Amino acid sequence: MPFDCTPLFDAPQWPATCSDLVQIRTNTRTAKPIRVRSDPAWDVARRPECTDPTVLVLIRARNLIADERQWCKRAFARTWFDIPIPVQSTFARRFCAMGAIKRAGGELGMPMKDAGKALERQTVRPVADWNDDAWRTHGEVVAAFDAAIAGQLSLV
Repeated sequence: MPFDCTPLFDAPQWPATCSDLVQIRTNTRTAKPIRVRSDPAWDVARRPECTDPTVLVLIRARNLIADERQWCKRAFARTWFDIPIPVQSTFARRFCAMGAIKRAGGELGMPMKDAGKALERQTVRPVADWNDDAWRTHGEVVAAFDAAIAGQLSLV
């Protein structure tokens, strides 16, 4: 927060539809469509007041890895020289899916646990393992973020 106590970011303006929220262009031959999985009805831990921070963290994390050059595997974060580094380091330039969620949660000062759970619902596997698969493409990772965001927005 600056010295004059003005907020660093404005309150989010929610779009009418999910397609207005994020737009991505992928190579349709390599990217497989991901089915949006909403939260299960039995998940009583989901509270409406937790949805907004989850969506904000997911959107920020997706923006961190929107460019393929900013995405990595086998480390939460890396420098431009491909050296593994802590996620909150000022030298971190490339992130895996889970590293992007950790960085986004730290930057926004919001809890990241629900965002990780929402992405894990889409991947149906632990996110770090799913991201690090040898055959995983950047388009699939971004599509999983899009599906997680859409699943969270369907709750609002």
